[in-house]
Amino acid sequence: MVFTHSAFLYDGDSAYASTLSGFVRDGLERGEAVAVAAPPSRLELLRDTLAGDAKVVRFLPADEWYVRPVRTIAGWARILRSAADDGRPYTRLIGEIPYADGADSWVRFEAALNRSLAELHGHLLCPYDRSRLPTTVLAAAGRTHPRLHDGDWRDSAGYEAPEQFLTVTPEPLWPVTGNPLLTVPIAQTVAELRVAMRQRASAEGWLPPDRAELLALAVSELATNGIRHGGERRELRIWVLDDAVVGEIIDDGPGTPQPLAGYLLPDPSTVGGMGLWLVQQLCDSLSIHRDGGFTYARFAVRRT
Repeated sequence: MVFTHSAFLYDGDSAYASTLSGFVRDGLERGEAVAVAAPPSRLELLRDTLAGDAKVVRFLPADEWYVRPVRTIAGWARILRSAADDGRPYTRLIGEIPYADGADSWVRFEAALNRSLAELHGHLLCPYDRSRLPTTVLAAAGRTHPRLHDGDWRDSAGYEAPEQFLTVTPEPLWPVTGNPLLTVPIAQTVAELRVAMRQRASAEGWLPPDRAELLALAVSELATNGIRHGGERRELRIWVLDDAVVGEIIDDGPGTPQPLAGYLLPDPSTVGGMGLWLVQQLCDSLSIHRDGGFTYARFAVRRT
């Protein structure tokens, strides 16, 4: 058995505790590894229900685990691979996303997981609180999870292939207003551009030094990607906003952005090809879209 991804739609603490504790204990009886990422109140409830069994479960605070979608994908992959290396036959995961701002990014994450972790051995069960979550998020659960637990286990009739779901559910653009502070053409090398971004971001107070480095790396990776795969006309635009520095790489290449670009785990046997994966982890937002014959890659690095 390889990766299984399920949604658990629940009402109230009793259903939450009984279903998830049963899921965990069944795994423990089979010698499987178990990890749970959820908000503090949910972790406490599950710990209390599991009692002594909780000591062999790994608990992960949701506010530290669900920071950026691709970072979380990488984290789940590490847990699954580590368990396999330790000789565990399988791994059970529970992941409850604390949906708030940026819900669309996490809904997309749920779809991408089905391809990103497809070759790894585990079952990720995602609880959805019907009393709290918006109807749009609840509806998306059936579209992004092949399996559902809604009183009982069943296949999701509304499930959509990740490529299809991601195409019709674009990553929101970080909003900008006014003209960019900076517009720079991108030549055939990015070394000078990377240095210039790092220096200006620090010297002009755009970002603290550590976050200026993130901006420089993101510019470098996306500009390199544009040089390799884009057209002849390429440029970088920068906006410095109150909450973030926003960049946009534009090129006139003929390619259509791939829906899963930046979500798939890098192949360790292949040199290169990690640019978008890296940017997805470094930045607080990345949206790639096509419009009017141009590809736009807009990214943001928060100022704090």
